[in-house]
Amino acid sequence: MSARPPLFGWPRRDELLLTGAMALGFTFFFLLVYGGASAVTGFYTWGIRVDLPFERHIPFVPAWAAVYVSMDVLLMLSLLVFRTWREMVPFVLALCLQTVVGAACFLVLPVEVMWPPREVSGSWASVFFLADTMNLERNYLPSLHVAFACTAALAYGGRGGWLARSLFGLWATAIAASTLLIHEHHLADVVAGALLAWGTWRFVEARASRPDFLEALRVEALCARELYRFSRRHLRYLLIALGLYRYSLPRWRATRVARTGFCFLQLVDDVLDGDRPIPGEPLEWVDALLVQMESGHWSGTDVASTLGREFLAGLGDESARADAMRLVRVMRRDRERVLHRQELEAEALRAHHRDTFRLSVGMMLHVAGAGVRASDAPSLLDAFGWCSTLRDLHEDLRKGLLNVPAEVLQAVRAEGLDPLRYEDLVGSAAGRAWVVAEHGRARALLDQSAVELAGLEGRSGVALLRLFHRSIESFWAKRLPRKLPFLRETAAVSSWPSGAP
Repeated sequence: MSARPPLFGWPRRDELLLTGAMALGFTFFFLLVYGGASAVTGFYTWGIRVDLPFERHIPFVPAWAAVYVSMDVLLMLSLLVFRTWREMVPFVLALCLQTVVGAACFLVLPVEVMWPPREVSGSWASVFFLADTMNLERNYLPSLHVAFACTAALAYGGRGGWLARSLFGLWATAIAASTLLIHEHHLADVVAGALLAWGTWRFVEARASRPDFLEALRVEALCARELYRFSRRHLRYLLIALGLYRYSLPRWRATRVARTGFCFLQLVDDVLDGDRPIPGEPLEWVDALLVQMESGHWSGTDVASTLGREFLAGLGDESARADAMRLVRVMRRDRERVLHRQELEAEALRAHHRDTFRLSVGMMLHVAGAGVRASDAPSLLDAFGWCSTLRDLHEDLRKGLLNVPAEVLQAVRAEGLDPLRYEDLVGSAAGRAWVVAEHGRARALLDQSAVELAGLEGRSGVALLRLFHRSIESFWAKRLPRKLPFLRETAAVSSWPSGAP
């Protein structure tokens, strides 16, 4: 039989940051929900009575306010009792659930307190004022003060021996008694709070302590953190994140593959592009990742390994997993092109972009359970390649990724300019001619894409393709001309009609 770990201890710094963040997050959540309920019920002109006749004989003892406010100290001990985020999760979730249930009760059953007016002076006045302020107005049944104290006693006591259970039980009992002795709650509030603690802790602790639940929570936290990091780099990723969560809400568990897939593939792309610095060469990093993907043996718990494992497991289909690995290999080529300063001719570049978006769009359609395939919209795939090239042209040149055809690069050099400098490229005659020609080619692709999408009408997944089409159309018509004003001066381009649906 293994020895029970000590009840109290100082957590590791990394774990303390996580558990502290969870405690702080709960604090804000509580203030929002609890304070919101108090603000709403402040407009009520009625309340129910729950007082019992004998309660009028309970004395008012202001000194017990010190016991009442000790509940905050009791909760803060959780940082020393639950020394890892996995241990802290059930406790915080139980408190959150109690807050929600309590707020619902406050709104539906506002209680009218029947205690006589209280006047406090002397040394306990400030402590009593603090206790009275904490309670706000009409947030009485159930007493969350009692619920939180009893939950702490149950949670802490379960990790200690009989002495810990006894001491924390007495502390919670004293806090419950203090709510009566300072006339903040009636007995019904206290009993309801204790029952709420007992019921929610039994419900939450059994479920939120399971390894599969905690691992799923970790994966979701990693996805949220990655989406935050992507969004800090560019606003478009924030819009993608919001769309991804909106899509996920009705079927959260079933759509986890969409969240992990996007975060995993974008992380790989960022590492290969240099947007996410790592120790060593990105090619070695991605090659090690590919070995894990191909073998199915995931050796690490780092972000990429965790998200990659969940993503491939969620795909289910072997062909889809094979496409995911092909996509990573295609993305890998861009890093090789940067290292070797590789210049490709126009058709080779288009073929590379076509491969990239055939696999990436196909992956999105597969994850969404769509009936259409990427190959059903070839013009849209080529439009994706065009949009990616012109949208990221400045950034790609800075990184040394040459998505400009070799023929154009040579022509710019012939003008005595450096095609690797964005200003020289778009300022040269050859560079501008290429941009204008590409703008015209994109118009033709979008027109043809509109025809192809119309032919797919009625099949699932077409709405997603139309969303992509409209986004590229907007870039063609608005954002790119704002970025490169000389496109507005080209009548042959700007006057072409839109074929977007």
